[in-house]
Amino acid sequence: MKNAFPDPRRLRTLLLSYLFQIQHALSLPFSERGGETNTQAALQLVHTLIFTVIHGDRPAVPNVAVVVTDGRSTVQANRTLTEAATVRRSGVQVYVIGVGDDADQRELRGIASTPYSHYVVMMGSNSVYAAGVVLDRLCR
Repeated sequence: MKNAFPDPRRLRTLLLSYLFQIQHALSLPFSERGGETNTQAALQLVHTLIFTVIHGDRPAVPNVAVVVTDGRSTVQANRTLTEAATVRRSGVQVYVIGVGDDADQRELRGIASTPYSHYVVMMGSNSVYAAGVVLDRLCR
């Protein structure tokens, strides 16, 4: 990714800002009952809308998606891994930040690019650590 942006420091600043926004969102209180998790729909948007030329995709620049999830899809869960495979086949590098100590490892790995040791980061209770790890890997 070094050659994709004229100033790697600017990229790092933008990514850090984005990851801290995620950190803030994850720190907000939420209902223990939970809600629905439609990961497959988010992944479908990645390859049908986000990384398209009409929405600013540049063919010579690597596409990277960061998925933040507990790995417990509840809406059309049977489509999640299929959509993830479609995203990866289209050339998108997929990083996954696993939220919570009981995150579903099978789903996290099914979404992420390989090797999993590089593309899957468990957040646990330390979102600053997870954000830093992903940021460092993205900027290499």
